[in-house]
Amino acid sequence: MTKTAILLPYPAQQEQIIRMTEKVRSLDVMCVERAHTETVVRRGRELEEKGCELIIARGVQAQLLRENVTIPLVEMKVTTQEMGLVIRALRKQVGTRHPKIGLVGYSNMFGNTDHYDELFDIRLVKYMVTENDQLVTYVDRAAQEGCEAIIGGDTACERAQELGIPSFKIPAGMESLSNALETAERVSYAIELAKTNNAEMDVMLSYTFTGIMQVDNDGVIKRINRSGHNFLERYLGDPVGKRVQQVIPSIRRKVLDDALIQGKEGYSIYVNSQKMEIVVNVAPIRIDNRIQGAVLTFQEGRRIIEMDTELHKELYQRGFIANFTLDQLYVGSKETKNLEQYVRKIAQYPAPVLILGEKGTGAEFLAQAIHNSSPLSKSAFVPVDCDAWMPETLDDMLFGNYTSRQGTPPCLAELAADGTLYLNGIEMLSRESQYKMLNLIRGRFMHNGSHRVSFTKVRVIASTSVNLAAKVEKGEFRQDLYYALSSLSTEIPPLRHQKEYTLFWFNHYIDQWQKQYKRYIHMTQGALRFVQEYDWPGNLEQMASVTERIVLLTEKRSIDEAFVKKQMEQILPDILPGTEKVVLYKDKEAVRIAELLKKHGGNREKVAAELGISKTTLWRRIKKYGIEKDFSF
Repeated sequence: MTKTAILLPYPAQQEQIIRMTEKVRSLDVMCVERAHTETVVRRGRELEEKGCELIIARGVQAQLLRENVTIPLVEMKVTTQEMGLVIRALRKQVGTRHPKIGLVGYSNMFGNTDHYDELFDIRLVKYMVTENDQLVTYVDRAAQEGCEAIIGGDTACERAQELGIPSFKIPAGMESLSNALETAERVSYAIELAKTNNAEMDVMLSYTFTGIMQVDNDGVIKRINRSGHNFLERYLGDPVGKRVQQVIPSIRRKVLDDALIQGKEGYSIYVNSQKMEIVVNVAPIRIDNRIQGAVLTFQEGRRIIEMDTELHKELYQRGFIANFTLDQLYVGSKETKNLEQYVRKIAQYPAPVLILGEKGTGAEFLAQAIHNSSPLSKSAFVPVDCDAWMPETLDDMLFGNYTSRQGTPPCLAELAADGTLYLNGIEMLSRESQYKMLNLIRGRFMHNGSHRVSFTKVRVIASTSVNLAAKVEKGEFRQDLYYALSSLSTEIPPLRHQKEYTLFWFNHYIDQWQKQYKRYIHMTQGALRFVQEYDWPGNLEQMASVTERIVLLTEKRSIDEAFVKKQMEQILPDILPGTEKVVLYKDKEAVRIAELLKKHGGNREKVAAELGISKTTLWRRIKKYGIEKDFSF
């Protein structure tokens, strides 16, 4: 149904009009109200902001709305029958046989009046105005030219009365409104059809992995879909309203000119920050054999590999590459500008880097970005999760075994030569492995079981979620390795302290799972607000799991807040305070009540007092959240 407003110049018959509109099923009538000419534009804009899709109005008000409001307008025009009744009434009032009557108003208020003279035995003279200021002048002219009566709006009739000339207001009859409603129904059908087509097109554009961009004849971007944004990951800010060359400086100007001026299709290629060739196809938009802009589509081409040796090419094939860049991670945030500048600076030096932060804050992504910003970016990036292996296995993986060298693949330290070795959870290294890692940082490498030292260049980036200094004090971590790692260090704040990145990472994982599982979803605004406001105690690890569940388990494309919250509850159930028992109540109030019941040994009176509620209210909430089954009262 089309949201419609009916604005009337007079309040008469308002209730009858409302009853008429109730029978028109295709219109969702927001209001039927009297409008004042001096405020009608402001009212029209208010209706537009409230989602009004169609306005029915008349005369000067319709004219003003058409000029100042963008939504469709249906004009009420006086019918022949309504005008005939007015003329008959005026003839009786004037009393002459063949009266001369002046019709003063806007041309859009009236239908065809060509045969009124012979039909009603009058002389009808039309004084059609284009501005309100002309109304009084035209009434004066009508009087000077011998008109015996005036038909017009409020202003015209008031002036006629001042001149002592009979007048009659232009009627606001039911017939003219009925005709306007019929026209509105036809317009409504077109509006609803356009809404459906636009919605279908939006879905097609949103859920395709091909980037799509529309530009006008000047090469200014008018719209772009989500995949298009992903292809342009280096561009900071909204590209809409910018010229294509601002967003993609390397695109060939000739290709654009051929499409926008000569109507020829073409393509250009640019390389993004991940060393991927992006093929940009440019096709002109033709309407009535005229070029009205162009559509650009983006598709991945081949990955650019710049390697010097077969070993390095093999490293790429085995996945020892870094995909993330600082441009992707810091997305123009003011809050992290200092951190970004610091990371760019330390990336230029071969010294080791220690990344501090809670688990799941994206330490590996930052390590990749440091690698890609360094002079080693064309070499291997070898990641190792130290927490995933037994100490002996991890030591063999890192430093190999000299006694079984023949026919065995190189160890991770060898694979990282002239590149970066990233150690996630470095605190898990055994004391022996810590010593070997210290030597590797200093440029000396020795296989397990061998006494021959070889010299190598490996940049070590390590991350930890624990207090390494405390482990040094306890003798659990080598002091010299700690100092070697700490020469350049940085800390990643958890998601709850960098809300500006929450949606960035959320969309990153949603896109990743959509591509992997070929399932496409749409997040409502309410769901996105909930995502951004949530603290994400598990950081990116929790987010990756939640987003995967959302993509896999939804039965509809539109994801709301309730569905997101449900998936979070399944991923991260609460633990009953002081126990290992999982509880499924998720309301913050429920968790608080459970904590206080544990604190006060189940004494509801003390819990109620601390919460500032009555014992009865407390009991109702305990029952509501199902907490009583977890305690013995």
